Amino acid sequence: MLKTFDDRMPGSSLSSKAAESAGAPLEQSGKGREALLNCLISGGDERLECEPATGLNMYGYGPSPRPQDLAFGSSTASTISASAFAAVGAYHADLLRELETGPAADIYAREIAQARTELLRLLGLDRGLGSSPVDVIMATSGTDIHLFAATLLARQDDQTLMTITLMGNETGSGVMAAASGRHFMSRVSNTCPVAKGEELSPGHATRNTSVAVRNADGTLRSDEEIEFELRGLIELARAAGLRCLLVVTDVSKTSLLAPGLEAVFRLKARFGAMLDIMIDACQFRVSAATIGAYLSHDFLVAVTGSKFLAGPIFSGALFCSPRMSDRLKPRTLPAALADYCAQADWPEGWIARDVLPHRANFGLLLRWKAALFELERFVRAPEEKVIAVLSAFARAVGERLEQGSAFRLLDGRPIDRKPLWDGSDAVCWDEIPSIFSFYLRNPHQGGMLTATETAAVYRNLAVEHGDLVPVRLGQPVRCADFGDMPASALRICLSAPLIVQACESADALDELISQAMTVLDRTADAAAQLTFQPGSARASL
Repeated sequence: MLKTFDDRMPGSSLSSKAAESAGAPLEQSGKGREALLNCLISGGDERLECEPATGLNMYGYGPSPRPQDLAFGSSTASTISASAFAAVGAYHADLLRELETGPAADIYAREIAQARTELLRLLGLDRGLGSSPVDVIMATSGTDIHLFAATLLARQDDQTLMTITLMGNETGSGVMAAASGRHFMSRVSNTCPVAKGEELSPGHATRNTSVAVRNADGTLRSDEEIEFELRGLIELARAAGLRCLLVVTDVSKTSLLAPGLEAVFRLKARFGAMLDIMIDACQFRVSAATIGAYLSHDFLVAVTGSKFLAGPIFSGALFCSPRMSDRLKPRTLPAALADYCAQADWPEGWIARDVLPHRANFGLLLRWKAALFELERFVRAPEEKVIAVLSAFARAVGERLEQGSAFRLLDGRPIDRKPLWDGSDAVCWDEIPSIFSFYLRNPHQGGMLTATETAAVYRNLAVEHGDLVPVRLGQPVRCADFGDMPASALRICLSAPLIVQACESADALDELISQAMTVLDRTADAAAQLTFQPGSARASL
């Protein structure tokens, strides 16, 4: 039975040694657990592959729970929690039993439809907007969503599409390729090899460009300057007979909302139907009310379950308002997109389903089930407690980063969504930052760490050293050049499971903050222990 399930579930295989290294000794858990681990890393591209020696993927994460880790790196990726793993394991066992007698593709179609319904229910969107339903396209990753959006909007009215993405280095590494309608990895979710960088639909690739949000030294450009550049690009596109898709990031890897929403609404009013807006909320650090507000303006909204929600990597979704659905559901897809998704991943009634295979991707299903498990726990937490936890964490971490000689805060700005609410001053939990970005320096020698040295600190912290458990921070983000020296920022982040746990009691909140202080202490120690290379370029704070 297990072999039949795995044959129907394309994906990487996790060796016994790798599973044990990832915290899942098969001697204790049996073949059912091994099949579950294999399923959780299946149905995606090579980013899901785990090294046999470590059981970890390219992000340093595996499919097994790691409750011993100090897990503050959810802006990059997360490890599945023990409770979510248990819930998904029971669900997986039920699937295995049902697959003994039922077709895999039919079972998957039913279950992914239920997952879509559950996602909408937890966000209060199950009754739609007004009397019309909200549609959701399921995807294996946030990058896939960018590809889907560009593909759906390309060649509308026989016009070429131009996508405009802000701060390409603060979104996914493959986003620019995906936004231009090109393969962004060398393998797709059905394990088929593809030519990275090649157009999915030859001759119909989307044009794309990126607008910087930061200056070369990492400081933020003004909203006015960014809006002026965007307006000029869209004017040029209109003059050339192009349509535009502006990707608004809410929030970025370093907790930016860009461009500002006032500018977004002015641009939309100026350019009308030739400009579409997609909200890249793939961090999922947005409330249900915020998602609903974006949809009410007919903006597409992209999310993933693997960042703030802390589900395992590779689960995405694209929300479409009723009016956007009416526009997009008659659109056809290039045949090459059949390698990226299954028919059931798209809503009923969409023409796109016609070119897609009737097949199963149980890896995607299980990863979304884990994310939904965490989302349900989070939405049950009283908002006033969530706000209290976020506020206390922000104060403690902000003060530590400002006062510590090993840190320098990356330039940022408050999250301002007031244009969505007609200027309302009511505080929502998603306006309180949950990502804190900082450069590192060696406090003994006075120099700021280079991007290479910061990466070395990041990797060193993630490895267990004697009695010291691994520290999980957000991967370094390349943000600045100080003279000739490239610099990157690390990130300490809150996730939904950490917040839910801290909501339980004052002691639990104190423990969360204590753990964060330990993480920052160990990060400062790691920076201080680096040996600088003689003659290397270095900037002082």
